Amino acid sequence: MSDAKWSKYYLLKCLYYQDQKTRFYDQLDYFINQGEINPMIGSLGCRSALRYGIERSNLFCKDPLNYILKNEIGSQYDFEKIFVSPVRTILNEHRIPDRRQGLLTNGYQTVGNLFSLEYDLTKDIQKILRLEIDKYHVRFRDSQEGLITSWPTDYRLHGWLISMKSGGEMRPHMHETGWISGSIYINVPEKSKTDSGNLVVCIEEEELIGENKNQGESIDVITGSLCLFPASLLHHTIPFESEEDRIVLAFDVIPCAQSA
Repeated sequence: MSDAKWSKYYLLKCLYYQDQKTRFYDQLDYFINQGEINPMIGSLGCRSALRYGIERSNLFCKDPLNYILKNEIGSQYDFEKIFVSPVRTILNEHRIPDRRQGLLTNGYQTVGNLFSLEYDLTKDIQKILRLEIDKYHVRFRDSQEGLITSWPTDYRLHGWLISMKSGGEMRPHMHETGWISGSIYINVPEKSKTDSGNLVVCIEEEELIGENKNQGESIDVITGSLCLFPASLLHHTIPFESEEDRIVLAFDVIPCAQSA
């Protein structure tokens, strides 16, 4: 995808965050008239409808909260051998550099694409992910949302590890280059509260919608959970308290035409 096209997407995002309502809708309408099917546009379409109460056609996914799928793969595969052991080897041997990032508190994430940097250790994980992604597509194959009707014919997986310590959390964000976003829960400490360490998917950041009620879902994840959802959704985590680290393998499905 060209830099010029991405710059227009980021212009739309900037107009939204600057609360330039008229210019935002002019740009959004331009994309809709051009038939642009893109997660960032889809996300901002949903967010603006909630914030301003103005509906527009959403060519990517009008109701993304209906396309969240959680699967307990820990009981379906040899989770310890295929997932836990390779991830702990990568983290304990510091095989991939890590970095701090602004959205993450009391934690770090690995740099680069885990799946290409550590192909031998993750090849079985990738096979299972592609199988689960295919199941996701089949599950929703009758949908008329652009998310499904324009499903990429070829895609690559981009993954990274996130390790959090007690009190850790990830603030709301979306993965702008993805089509589907996902996470595998390598280790989720025992919960001190009902929603400790949960994944929350939502339409908007609370501070941007005033008195409007946000739309979202708190997903009760445990070790072995796999979550898949449209990349247009924002997501964040609820803080937890534990002596154990919360370890997640996060990933995106990225259309190959886009990633070239």
